[in-house]
Amino acid sequence: MARLLVISFTPKGPLSRTRRLLDAWLARRRATDPALDVNEVDLVNTELPPVDGPVALAKGSVAAGSQLAATQQRAWDAITPWAREFLAADEVAIAAPMWNFGLPYPVKHYLDVIVQPGLLFRYTAQGPQGLCAGKPLTLVTTRGNAYADLPQVNFQTNYLRWLCEFIDCRYAEVVAEGLDVRGPEAGEQALAERIARL
Repeated sequence: MARLLVISFTPKGPLSRTRRLLDAWLARRRATDPALDVNEVDLVNTELPPVDGPVALAKGSVAAGSQLAATQQRAWDAITPWAREFLAADEVAIAAPMWNFGLPYPVKHYLDVIVQPGLLFRYTAQGPQGLCAGKPLTLVTTRGNAYADLPQVNFQTNYLRWLCEFIDCRYAEVVAEGLDVRGPEAGEQALAERIARL
């Protein structure tokens, strides 16, 4: 039974276009794999541990192979379950709209929690090595504009593609874009057409 971890941030709830795209994508996935085990982390209603001074110090200690101080250990213990949950999944989906050309800040916070040395990657004599064993990571997103001719400002794709290479995940996208530039009716039609193509 495949385990799919969904990290979602859709603050508009049922009015969210990203939520609608995610639900349709999940329905298609379940239709092709009825045994799919889906676990969703809803970042709208989830309190993540801080990524603060003790975490930064712990990260440095782990990377150096040094003993963690008590405050560092407590901070590290707060973030490791999140990374282990990510590692335990057979595949991951991140569902969030594009905000200001990139990922919404709760999604970046989540990634900053889990992408840690000794957890999702390690340092070697040949450089950093990802520890995610090539698991698929799919971005499910909606965008107000279309970015085929503007890749230089699409920081969602650029960031996640590089991050996946760093931690050894296989990146893919499910995107409905251009939803705002031609008005709400055209946006709804574009979203419906994208869902129909899943």
